[in-house]
Amino acid sequence: MGDLADSIITELQQKFDRHPVWVWYDAQEKYKGVLDEVEAALDGITLARYDGSYFELKRRLHEEDPNYERNWLFYIPESRNDAEWFRDVHALGRQYRVGQDIDDTPVTQFLVEHDEEIPDAYEDWGQNREVQRLAFFCVLFDTAGPAADDWVRTYLSNPEEYRETIEDNAMADAWDAQLREEYGVTAGLDPKELATQLLFGEVASRAPTSRYDELAADDTRAAAAFCDEWQQYAPAEFTRYAQRIAEDYDLAKAVIDSDRIHWDTTAFKGIDMGLIRLVMQRLAEETYADLPDIAADLQQTVTERQDSFWSNEDLVDWSVPVLAVETLQRIGTIDADEAKTLSSSELAQKYTSDNGWWQIDAAYRQYINATQKATFPYPNETTVKQRVTQHYMSFLQGVNRPLADILSDDPTLGTPQTSFYDEFADLEDGTAIIICDGLRYELAEAIKQNLGRRTDFEQDLSAVSAALPSITEVGMAAHLPGELGLSLEDDDLVVTSGGEEMAGKADRVERLSAAGFEVVDMDEVSNISLEDLTESDPVPRVVYSGTIDKLGESLDDDAAFSQVASHVDDVERTVQRLKQAGYTRFVITSDHGFLYTDRLSDDLKVESPDLAPVVKRRFAAADSDAPLVDTDEFIEVDSDALADLGINAPELKLLFPRSVACFKAQGGNMQYFHGGISLQELLVPCLTVTTGEIEESASISYDVSIPDPITNSIISVEIEAKSGQVAFDPAPILEIRANIDDEPVADPVTMEISPGTNRERVRLKQGAISGESSVQFEVIDTDTRETITRKTVELDLLFGDDDMGFDV
Repeated sequence: MGDLADSIITELQQKFDRHPVWVWYDAQEKYKGVLDEVEAALDGITLARYDGSYFELKRRLHEEDPNYERNWLFYIPESRNDAEWFRDVHALGRQYRVGQDIDDTPVTQFLVEHDEEIPDAYEDWGQNREVQRLAFFCVLFDTAGPAADDWVRTYLSNPEEYRETIEDNAMADAWDAQLREEYGVTAGLDPKELATQLLFGEVASRAPTSRYDELAADDTRAAAAFCDEWQQYAPAEFTRYAQRIAEDYDLAKAVIDSDRIHWDTTAFKGIDMGLIRLVMQRLAEETYADLPDIAADLQQTVTERQDSFWSNEDLVDWSVPVLAVETLQRIGTIDADEAKTLSSSELAQKYTSDNGWWQIDAAYRQYINATQKATFPYPNETTVKQRVTQHYMSFLQGVNRPLADILSDDPTLGTPQTSFYDEFADLEDGTAIIICDGLRYELAEAIKQNLGRRTDFEQDLSAVSAALPSITEVGMAAHLPGELGLSLEDDDLVVTSGGEEMAGKADRVERLSAAGFEVVDMDEVSNISLEDLTESDPVPRVVYSGTIDKLGESLDDDAAFSQVASHVDDVERTVQRLKQAGYTRFVITSDHGFLYTDRLSDDLKVESPDLAPVVKRRFAAADSDAPLVDTDEFIEVDSDALADLGINAPELKLLFPRSVACFKAQGGNMQYFHGGISLQELLVPCLTVTTGEIEESASISYDVSIPDPITNSIISVEIEAKSGQVAFDPAPILEIRANIDDEPVADPVTMEISPGTNRERVRLKQGAISGESSVQFEVIDTDTRETITRKTVELDLLFGDDDMGFDV
């Protein structure tokens, strides 16, 4: 017996001690001549040879050994890739390679030991050095084929462990060659240098500077592409390296020194810091009148940066500059001269159109909200806020002063609010009217947009012209059946409906109840269990909420203004809950809107009319025959004009300061106003929402699994849906939220649920969870707004310093 046969027999005897089935591929039939000797020497082992039919091999195995109890050696004179029809049998065993075909080197021993992990494409690794290199890295980094980006990301996640394996198997030169070939990187096994060249390669590829080119990988485009995927698939690791490397370089200063706003690179947080400083500096220092044009130039930069890595991870907050720019840019689109030529109905149309002026009010409110929530001081933030607010005040005056000139003769901006009951109220079962005190038009747009994102409800938003004065007592009475009346008695304004005095909410509730409505407060709807709702009848219902007006009148500062948007969620939740009780038609409206301004300067404070017994900040009321001083500082709306609004007030006239001005009245200087004649106060939203009928379906139970503790900022949430149904039609939509102290720390994720296991990834924002010990997850049914589960889990993560680093 020859040495070759002896060697093979010895190897096989050792292998069969470990496993009963082995497959021997010999595409070149190099060992066909020793098969007889091998077969004769292997006691207790069946050698089955491929002779052109894999079917025959399989048939023999299943007939002779159906329970796979014997030792089998299958000899296949083809390559493994060509033996597709034999893969099911191969899966029962392992591949045999002749030992003397393989060099006695560390890497070959490594591959022999990990034989089953080698991808099929590299089965002939023993015959080609290049294939051997690829096979080694595929096994080491657990990939099915060449994947340099995956290899480098994995290496950087645990360099000490992988460095040791690479060095022990004498593959350091191969690793270095791989890096040079893919990225033009010369870092070898040094993880910090490797990351440095890749990160600065991204900078060199996308930044308007050559300052860091000597630090960059040679193939900057490949480095940039790698960094994009690194941010996506391993954000915590990317952040850790970027912040550590950035300690040696002042990237913010490089941006500032360049005086260039357009930087596309996202490798380092300092680049965002420098750009924020440049943006805020321009908003603070450029000519005041040019700010809307400056904002238009800045808009692309701030929008792109807000949607880039460091902002998405909540490690940089772009919200204040973004919303300052958006507010100014929108203001710049207003033609104040054109506004002077428009009728009242045309001004209303300009305000309420899809791309209307309401968007400026929304942007300014969101800007104020951002300044309130900011946890870091922005450069020049006080100056920028003053300038943005001044432009907003100019916008308010520019569109509302022309309105004042028109309203004394024609006080209607469209359909009068007094026609609300006839136009919108419906005593049919399934109708709910939701009346929110102080819900101005732009907030109704926000409700419409939220419902549009989460539902397929039919929606129609229009505006009615508020009853005058635009105060709660009058606006709420305008919704009632019967004629609205106003008069003066004992120097007080008296409001009547159908001839009955409406002294307060109790009177309005009584009148609506007599008309056939059930009247409740919004808080009561929130407190009714879903079970009780589904069992109740959808009787005609009116739901009241006073949240917005209470916030504005009690707090009267930016903090209050920033909170009004939270009421949008309350309204949406009420709609979804009442839908479960069978309601299919909703009308969401208000009594009046409001103005939120800077504290008024002296030139916007108007002397009160001497003979007016009722004087408030935004209106005054006097007897129709009271002699008043003729002045341009306020306008008069007489009883005939009020009649055009559907108001019976034969002995009354109302007086209104022009534009955003106020009467000098008791109570001090406030920022939150209503009662006057601005578009923001007078255009009362009427949002009609029509939903489909609730379909009966089997109940569904959910089992929610969330990792605890969390060790990665990207986590998988698993929801097991169990029901008697084989399919869900329609499929439930669940929303996953992550919060700390009621503040979101991840973008909400929605899941369309199928029976069985459903999985979705949630990406926690590193800046929001840094330094925290736990996070609360909620899973919410988007249809019912019910919380499926609420769970608090521990955080076990390590992040870098999240200080934004402004030097102010």
